[in-house]
Amino acid sequence: MVATLLLPAVILITYTLVPLPGQERLGSGNYVLAGAVFATNILLPRVLRRARRLRRALRRTRPGP
Repeated sequence: MVATLLLPAVILITYTLVPLPGQERLGSGNYVLAGAVFATNILLPRVLRRARRLRRALRRTRPGP
């Protein structure tokens, strides 16, 4: 989770200050990439929480031995 929070900042800082070899070719796509990684940071906990709830619900509905 920390990596998905810091990675967009690293992408934008390196693009604006000292672009890495592939970043100049990507151009404004760096902003899209940083936004996508940041959105992943927001969505990932929600998806994982929903999957955890679903697993618990399935475990409760299974018949015991």
